[in-house]
Amino acid sequence: MEDPKEAAPTATPSADRLAISGAITVLLSTDGKGPDIGKPCAPPTGSKVKAGAEVRVTDSEGKTLGTQKLGAGHAGGSTLKTCNFSFSFKVPGEAENYEMTVEGFPPMQYTREDIRRGLSFYETEQGTLAPQ
Repeated sequence: MEDPKEAAPTATPSADRLAISGAITVLLSTDGKGPDIGKPCAPPTGSKVKAGAEVRVTDSEGKTLGTQKLGAGHAGGSTLKTCNFSFSFKVPGEAENYEMTVEGFPPMQYTREDIRRGLSFYETEQGTLAPQ
């Protein structure tokens, strides 16, 4: 009979990864004019959202957990025509609270549960990001 004290230790499970995904929407027109849905688009002059802007996620201690650059915008909407920029990447999921910064905007605080549901924003007329 084998002594349980002499059994090989089990491997420590790796840390959970938390998928962070979302989108930033910029209004293009209120009359339906603009590119067809799914076609490339660029935000209007004066918008702070742009392709190549960095999305950064840090833990509560300020340690960077992951970054990604926004890709090209794609048109959405029918009457309200929008330009949508999406992001999706994974970070270590040990923390309960996270801070996300989109280049050009102030940092925003989120819980693990907020992130699991997905993050959607729109750029306001005042040049801030608001939850959608």
